Amino acid sequence: MKKILIYVDSMNPSGGIERVIANLSNQWINHFYVTLLVKDNKRSFYSLDKRIKYSSLDCPLKINYMNRLLRGCGFLKSIITTRKKLKRFLKNEKPDWIYTASIVNSFEILLQGRQYRRNLVISEHGSYYGYNSIYTKLKRYLYPKAYRLSVPTKMDTEIYLKCGYPAVYIPHLSTFTVVKEQSLNDNKIVLNIGRLTSDKQQLKLLQIWNKIIERSKEFDWVLQIVGNGEEEATLINYVKVNNLQKYVDFVKPTENIQEYFKNASIFAFTSRNEGFGMVLLEAMSFGVPCISFDCPSGPRDLITQDNGFLIENNNMDSFAEKLEVLINDKNLRFSKGKVALEDAKNWDNDSIVKAWGDLFRGEE
Repeated sequence: MKKILIYVDSMNPSGGIERVIANLSNQWINHFYVTLLVKDNKRSFYSLDKRIKYSSLDCPLKINYMNRLLRGCGFLKSIITTRKKLKRFLKNEKPDWIYTASIVNSFEILLQGRQYRRNLVISEHGSYYGYNSIYTKLKRYLYPKAYRLSVPTKMDTEIYLKCGYPAVYIPHLSTFTVVKEQSLNDNKIVLNIGRLTSDKQQLKLLQIWNKIIERSKEFDWVLQIVGNGEEEATLINYVKVNNLQKYVDFVKPTENIQEYFKNASIFAFTSRNEGFGMVLLEAMSFGVPCISFDCPSGPRDLITQDNGFLIENNNMDSFAEKLEVLINDKNLRFSKGKVALEDAKNWDNDSIVKAWGDLFRGEE
């Protein structure tokens, strides 16, 4: 049985990348020996199969996300401090395959020597258009050197193939078992889940929400925003300044996120750019219709005119208009949610697991 090493900075965060890694680990362990290597403490926000070997380099990554220069310095320091420990770990572990989910981790592996090119699989999670110039240059250096570049969206896969990278389209696994019966979509809750960052653009969502409230005579809906991050204080301040406390509910990240999906009637997504958009598929698994900007590049792989609304990117007026339509039309919410549920049922986890198995067995 082949050995797969997953190398990631930490599994503490409640983000989409960590959820993807947890989902993959819990599936791969049924077919391979799986080792999960992190830099910090061996804690995971998401549940992991007990059969997974969980190891740490004991050199936590310390990053200042509020300052780009300090953030870059933090990554550089981490690369230097982990190099010897990582070399020793790889020598002892002797993995058949190495899976990384970030540019920095991929760079760290390749620094260990050319011999790791033949078994390095880099997983892309962000949009092709979501990187700054430095990261873009690093991608041009790293991606051609990997055995495979796993990409979860069709648009980005085509772009990377045109660039000459060894890209293969493998979408993400669905997290939840699809519910058997759709909810009635009558709870007056609009849900948003994600890190509170400028890329997720929750501030734009709040501005859209405020616009809807201002032109409504009687309004009793609540926008639930689940997550944490560097934009939290800004978002809370916007709510306070605009007297929206009655209409907005901030919720800390929770592994029991399915309860929020079950109670929501609409899922709203306003990212500037997005890789796959895991939360969209998760919402659909509960029969919740989604409305999202048509940002590059993930939402268009999931949202159709039948199961939700895909809005011209950053068109806030159109977003507000369609969100208002969903709020005021229960039958439309139900019909779109019903299609979303059926689309989620057709999401083929088995074929995704098989695609990974084929890749790790060297099959084309």
